[in-house]
Amino acid sequence: MKAILSFDIEEWFHPEIFNGVIAPESWDQLPSRVEPNVDLILELLNQYNVRATFFVLGWVAERHPEMVRRIYAAGHEVASHGYAHRMITQMTPAEFEADLTRSLKILRQLVDAPVVGYRAPTFSVVKKTLWSLPIMAQHGIHYDSSVFPIHHDRYGIPDAPRTPYVIYQKDEKQIREYPMPTVQMGRFRLPVGGGGYFRLYPLRMTQFLLKKAEAQGITIIFYAHPWEFDLHLPSVDLPLLHRIRHYAGIKRMKERLIQLIQQYQFTSFQQFNSSV
Repeated sequence: MKAILSFDIEEWFHPEIFNGVIAPESWDQLPSRVEPNVDLILELLNQYNVRATFFVLGWVAERHPEMVRRIYAAGHEVASHGYAHRMITQMTPAEFEADLTRSLKILRQLVDAPVVGYRAPTFSVVKKTLWSLPIMAQHGIHYDSSVFPIHHDRYGIPDAPRTPYVIYQKDEKQIREYPMPTVQMGRFRLPVGGGGYFRLYPLRMTQFLLKKAEAQGITIIFYAHPWEFDLHLPSVDLPLLHRIRHYAGIKRMKERLIQLIQQYQFTSFQQFNSSV
């Protein structure tokens, strides 16, 4: 079965868990670790002849333009992860538009292909930020993959469709939503498909849930971040539960992803769209 593989390209200090812990003003003074981890991912994908979508943060692309060019030259799709890794819930419409357009300008100057995909930092397309969709459409975004149809403390639209659907349309402008995969187990809905869920769940549980999701007609979309492959990820003092959520399972990430790559026909959003 065809599935979609994606990576959210950001630095180790960008995740929302560090909001209030690491100030954005200090980012340029912190050691950058993104390039070696992206190169590890590119080498892995090349080894297994797999294409993926890279949602690149504009802040990172601005500082590592050759890395973005390497991603594109290797045959992968480049899409936007915004500019400054701010959740849409923390921005006004004007701030969001400025963040989005800044990221798109940088990425479109670096790759010789349309940049038409978007994934919000921390999946922050939620009910109260649906105003962001016409702004995306106005600036040439054709698809989004930011909706997680679950209850969560930071994100989620629990009653959103669980399969791809048109989330916005006006005249000729349309945005297709690719919601993150979930499994319905009786009254409970479980998230699956990447990130912390992939690191924290036992591998057999992930494989079981993915099979259940397939049986329920769900499009499998896997996501990960370059810092999740970093065996020397800097340790930051966090509350215990946050530390578990952020650091657990990193040592197993590469080997687990290899197993999934061998089980699924992974491709990019771009290639998936052209094949359906």
